[in-house]
Amino acid sequence: MANEEHGNKAVDISTLIEHRVATKVKYLQELNQAVAAHHDREIYRLLDNRRYAKEIEHREQQPNDEGVMSLVDDLADQLSNYLSVKLIKYLGQAYPFFYYEEYQTGHYRIYFGNWWDRRQFGDLDVLNVRFSFDQAEYEKLAKSFELARKNKRYNSDRIEKISEQNDHLQALIDNQAAREQRRQSIETQLEEVNSRSSIFESSKNKETRQELVDQLQKIEDEEQEARTANKTIRENDQVVLSLSKENTILSYEQKSIVDTFGSFEDFELANRNLYADYLASLADGKQEEKQVSADEQ
Repeated sequence: MANEEHGNKAVDISTLIEHRVATKVKYLQELNQAVAAHHDREIYRLLDNRRYAKEIEHREQQPNDEGVMSLVDDLADQLSNYLSVKLIKYLGQAYPFFYYEEYQTGHYRIYFGNWWDRRQFGDLDVLNVRFSFDQAEYEKLAKSFELARKNKRYNSDRIEKISEQNDHLQALIDNQAAREQRRQSIETQLEEVNSRSSIFESSKNKETRQELVDQLQKIEDEEQEARTANKTIRENDQVVLSLSKENTILSYEQKSIVDTFGSFEDFELANRNLYADYLASLADGKQEEKQVSADEQ
């Protein structure tokens, strides 16, 4: 009886193994055929069947069979490189202001624009058909759109504060002679006050002396600030130049988005729908194969 029970278990396990192996073989064969046929949409379905079913077929699906899909984990970079050809061509039309650099097989940096000082804006995730934007850079762009509604630019407030500081420093430089005259006048007044002081000095005399000392200290503080004013102004000018350049670049980026999408909100919507829109744009396998053949001629 025990031997019979053991034999039944062995048969069940054997059947399970055969089924799992057949499933894996079938998956790899389908993927291999899709690659050979340049059927990118089918490759994406095989890589993430649950997402494909939800976003393309608009139906719920059982969870992905990770045990099968993990078979190609070691081919992720190669598959990304392979799938990037059509995706980047599509993005060139949909997002004409983005440029891509493959810095290692299957890994792509995104650059915003082709102008001087263009920004690295994140990475392109080919296998998941999505942008992985640099959050700091993206938040700058979002903020610049928000400020534009108030007729302001991203660095306007900072530039205004720095300009006010430079005006103050320049005034200190320009008023050096007047400041020296004030110093001499206050020192003369202080000498007169000191000459009137005695052991029974009045409170008014003490207050006057303290006021004059405070004025002299203020002049000395201004003089100290004036000594480094030229250097600070030059440094501030460089900061303003850098901030102005950033404003200009952000204005280029804003214009690019508005020209293509109409608004920043529509740009964000397109980003959220990129997977579905791209896969919907892909033709069926036969048409894709014909296109590839035509491109190769």
